Formats: sequence, C-alpha cells, structure tokens
Amino acid sequence: MKLKRLVTGIVIGLAGATLGWETSAQADDLTNVLNGAPQGIKIGSYFQAGTTSDNSAVLAKTQHGEDQAVQLTDKTSQLGTIWTSDSAEMNLNEDQTAAMWMYFGDGSTSWSGDGMAFVMQNDTRGLGASSVDTSGKPGRGETLGVWGDDTGNGFTSTTELAKSAIHNSWAIEFDTYVNKFDKKDDTSMADAIKGGIPSYFDVDITGAYPHIASAYPGKASTYSIVNVGSTGYHYAKMNHTGILTNNYSGLADGFWHHVTLHWNHTAKTMTYTINDKSQTTGAPQDSSYEKYKTFTTAPLDMTEIDPQNTGKIRWGFTGSTGWNAEKNLVIFEKVPGLVDANSIAKLTDTTSGNAVTSGTTINSGDRLRLDYNLTYASGREDWKNVVANLNLPQDVSFTSGVVTYANGQKDTIDLSGLSGQSLKTTLTQNLSKTNATATVSLNGKAAPVDSSGNPAAAGTTTSTKTVTSNFVGDNAMTSATVDAFNVKAVNSAMTLAWTGDSANGASNTIGATSVTAGKSVTLTGKASYVTGSADTNSNIKLHGELNGEALPVTTLKNTDASGTFSYTVPSSALTAESNQLILYASDSKGNNSNDVSYTITQGSLKLAVAPTIAFSGILTGQHQQLAANDDWDVDVRDTRGTGSHWTLQAAASAFTTGTDGAGTVLPASLMYQDGTTAANLSAGNQVLMDHTTTSGNDLTNVSGDWENGRGLLLDVGSGAAEGHYQGTVTWSFVDAVK
Repeated sequence: MKLKRLVTGIVIGLAGATLGWETSAQADDLTNVLNGAPQGIKIGSYFQAGTTSDNSAVLAKTQHGEDQAVQLTDKTSQLGTIWTSDSAEMNLNEDQTAAMWMYFGDGSTSWSGDGMAFVMQNDTRGLGASSVDTSGKPGRGETLGVWGDDTGNGFTSTTELAKSAIHNSWAIEFDTYVNKFDKKDDTSMADAIKGGIPSYFDVDITGAYPHIASAYPGKASTYSIVNVGSTGYHYAKMNHTGILTNNYSGLADGFWHHVTLHWNHTAKTMTYTINDKSQTTGAPQDSSYEKYKTFTTAPLDMTEIDPQNTGKIRWGFTGSTGWNAEKNLVIFEKVPGLVDANSIAKLTDTTSGNAVTSGTTINSGDRLRLDYNLTYASGREDWKNVVANLNLPQDVSFTSGVVTYANGQKDTIDLSGLSGQSLKTTLTQNLSKTNATATVSLNGKAAPVDSSGNPAAAGTTTSTKTVTSNFVGDNAMTSATVDAFNVKAVNSAMTLAWTGDSANGASNTIGATSVTAGKSVTLTGKASYVTGSADTNSNIKLHGELNGEALPVTTLKNTDASGTFSYTVPSSALTAESNQLILYASDSKGNNSNDVSYTITQGSLKLAVAPTIAFSGILTGQHQQLAANDDWDVDVRDTRGTGSHWTLQAAASAFTTGTDGAGTVLPASLMYQDGTTAANLSAGNQVLMDHTTTSGNDLTNVSGDWENGRGLLLDVGSGAAEGHYQGTVTWSFVDAVK
C-alpha cells in the first residue's frame, strides 16, 4: 500500500491553554514547517503505510523535494502508522543505526496531543498492527497507537490490558501530553475517573513533563493497576524505563529534533539519543549541549520481540492524538541495513602542514585544503546518486576541486556554481562494496573580510562559523562539519616572480612553455621582500600545485643567492597535454607571497588524415594510374618544441573484393610519387616526408602539393576486372625523437 500524498499550503490556527514549559514563538504553520524542514532521503519502497482503518499517515513535500517527510497526524482523534516493508526489516544479528528528524508541533498554540512512538514489532498483524480499544478499533490518544488502551479505565488485569497493545514489540515513546491528574485525595481522584478523565499512564513522570521512555507494549509487566483507596475505582499506569525529560522545554517546541537509534547486536541493547544535532545548523552536538539526552537500555528480551528467533524485525512509527491536535512529522536520514555510510571533514593548512581544528588561528594568505571523506560501509543497496550540498567556511576563497574515488578515477569540481560559500556538486559514481570511498577535495586561500565584506585590516582577527555539509543520496544521507576557526589578517612583505627565460609571459608572474613528452621542466624565480629584511633561504618554502594536485614542498638552498630558486616539475607529474602550475612561497615570519603560474604544454605528435578515400575509373584493358576522387588532406601537428624531428611512413595492404581481405585481388599497387622517384606502398613502408620543426606548434600539410601526378596514386594493371575493392593504408612515425 502506498502512502497518500499530502497537499501542502494549509494554514491552521489553534488557540487554548499552554503547558507549563518553555516553547518557541514559531507559528505552527504547516507550510512554514515543511519549508524549513531539514534534508532527508526520499521515502521510497522501504516504508509502507499501516493497513489500520482510517490511517492518517500521508507523505509531505519539503523544500528539498517530494516525499521527504511522513506526516502521521495533524488533527484530533487520529492514528497514523508507517512500517518498513518486508524486504526492509531490520536484521537483529547485525549492528544497526537509524537516524531521523522529528517534529511534534508547536505547543505554544494549543495543548499538545499526544506524540509519536518508534516501534520494533513481530506482531502477526504485520502492517496492520496497532493498539485497539475494547471494541477492537485502533487505539488513539495516550496509547500512541502502540500501548495498551485503558482510556476507559476498564481493565482490572494487566495481562488483559497488554493484549490490547502491539504484540511482540518494544517501543520508545515521544510523549508530548502527560496523562496525569493531580491527586488531592481518594475522593477527588475517584470523582475525576467518574467524570471521564481517560487514564493516568504517566503518574510516575516527575514534574509532569513531556518525556521519552521505553518499554514492551505487549508485556503485562509494563503496566500496573492501581486501586483508589476504598472508593471502588482504579486506574492503569505505565511503568516507564529509560526516561528522558527536559524540565525547561517540551518536545512540541516548534523545532525539528534529531534522533539517533543504535542497536548493538552483541549486547542486545538499544541506545536512543535526541538533539544530537543542532536544531538550527544541523551540526553534531554532544553531551555538553543542554538539550542532548541519551539512554542505553538493558539487554532487550529477545523472546518477547522475536519469539520465532527469525533474527528480523519490522520497525516504524506510530503517532496519535486525542482531545488535542498535533502535527507529528518524521524525516528519515538513515534506514537500518539499507546503506551504512558516513562522512567526515578535514581542513588542512597546507602552508604550515597543520590541521585546522576548532579555535585554530591561521594567517591570511595561507593555503588550505578541505577534504570531505565519504565512506560506504555496508548495505543492501549501493549508495546511489549522491549530491554534495557543501556549506564552505567563511574567509576562504576556493580556487579548485576534485573528487577522487576508491577505484582511482577522478572528477574535476566545477566551481562556477559557487554561490557565496555554498556549492552543490553531484558524484558521477555510486559508492559500493567495490568502490567504497570518495574524497571531495577543495583548494583555497585564507582571505578574511570585515563585516562589510571588504578585506580585513592588517592585524585584525576574524572568526568563522561552524558549517555543516550534507551528502544526500537516494537511499542515505550523511553530514560532515567544519569547526569554527580564526584568520589573522597579515600584510605580506614577500613577492614572487619568474626570472630569466622563465619570465616569458605578459608579466613576470605568468609564463608558458612547451616540452617534449617524457621531459621534465625546470623554472627559475625569485622571492623578494618589499619591506623588512629577507628571511634566510632555508626558511623559505615553495608550495606547488599542478592541475589542482599538490606537489611536494621544497625549500630554497642557502648556497643560492638570497631568494633565488630553480623549481623542477618532473615529467611524471605532467599528466595532461596542457598542465597548469601554480606556485607560491612562505617563510618563517608568516609571510605568504602572491601566486605565480605557468602553463606547461606537453608536446605531442599527431597525424590527421581522412578515414577513407576513394579511387574510381573506367577500365580500358590497359595499364593506368588513378588519382583519388578527393584530396587526401594529410596533416601533421608537432607541439614538442622547436627542433623536433619526425619521419612519416605509409604502407598499403592488398585490395580485394572481400571485407575481410578475402575475395578477388585487384592487380594494383598504391604508389607515392614526388616528381622524381616513385615508391610502392603495397610493397611495404615507404617514406613520405622527413621534417624538423621550426616552432613549438608546428603544422605541416604533407599533402599540400599532391596534385598533377604527385602524391598517392593507384597503379592499376591491365588485367583488372570490374568490381568494388578495398584495402588499408597504415601510417606510422619513425625516428620521432631525435
């Protein structure tokens, strides 16, 4: 059964008394809630709506796309359930992690009611599992759709009460409405029960706060029947375990709450944690955060939740309301067993070679490398169609980027889509067991700005903010955070320039050269000081980047003149035809020079020739020579540099009527004539031209004078028979490097 689709844009205003805890001033406007929702994965075939009657669960669209959220309830007296499909049941014999964002409405506009529950169950009703009232209808209100239903205070036996719950289950409740009556005396309690107060499930919750707790819905020990003195009245209460409360705020505070659940299959324990990510930035939070709460259970009773010892269990969410309405929504980040992936961020000051962590201070002009390391750990599916939504640190100007996969393949990151410090890029490969990692690397420079966006004044220090990036695939998402750091504005006294033959560009900071493939390139330059005294050569380092990849750092030699250097780019590093080198210098005084660049064209020898050529003529019974129907257009381009040498040769196969060299052979030869001599290409390789270049980009039209009996001609014997013949000409260079 597919979930119904929610049409958004409904604005609902509710008024009434508020509970006694801090709430947000944010309006409980469904459109605003969904437009401000965090990123999740699209709810796919892993979940199905429960088959209970009048199931209120619907899918909702957020600003991140269709089917991002499931809304369990939004009105009074509702029950919504959503369960994993059979193929997505959780494997209890492996460690599992589930992560989601949960929204419980805004308690500032009305009393909340009643909350949601995470449920693991092996109930024989499967997708139809829910608590039921005494008439067999799905339970609502305080039951959250999972606990035993004693809203009529009719049970005198906990065994019978437990039978009305979801069987063979364990649940975590996120209870936003405290079912508790302030008892003054037995008579007033009896009068309250007589007057229709539904139940007292939460009498053991200190302070009557909204809470998180866990228990076994289908076990009698989860409940107690309490007699009200000698009045003849009684009530049922729930025996909560693993209680988490916030005495300063409820769950229905108008914010999304991040929840992580971790199943330890060895210990048979479940750890549940709420608010482990910031409600505003999505950055990870730890126990020092006041709203961070966590609990690890005792070993779960496997005979209760998996009585057939299948090792599998269905899981999902239930949500309900009673007298009060509440918008209960869930967005999934991680589905157990589907894809287990993670990501971490690492920022490195490549100028100093040190990691940049929380509170680190770096100098303006320092070069930085930001690495996001994505890892596929396991899963039923590959991590598909991953989109990197990058929020990059302030005060850093990024210049290049690359994605490197475990299989060695790389993608260049297009920075033209950079909007402020935000960038979206899509991985071209899925991550899987055989291609398990991808590293998204960005190179940049520390460039602090003031509050107006202008370069910060020398000597001032700016502070960046913690930023979190999301990596969202079709079936899993992860986040990675870069901690806040500081950037000190420094006016560098050092400049860098090319010297000698290397200074051949429009300025002494830009240059270009061509080199024969397999040869290294050595460039010369100088680091100068505008003010102050020069640092010693041994304290000046050269930092190189070639085609976006870092080169080994080198140090100037004290045996050379002050600031002068030669820098060699090894041939092994020249991986493209056109290679872009960027170089800068740093010293022990905190100076970083300007960038100098060099374009190194790795020369090549290329032949351009028509893929096919045709000869045709009328047979006369006599020997004859036929010219090609069209020009051969044979060109050679040599970019290996002045003085390079090449010799072009060609050979022709026999000409036959068969496509595979079989059939009738044409009595003919392909001849080359240059006006004085003739060479038979059909007899083997023949020299067509010998040439030495006179420039770094030398283009030679070999066939430029092939006319009037010169060039390649087909010499046809007198015994030729009518037909269609074909053959092959093989071109080759010899003595290409001299």
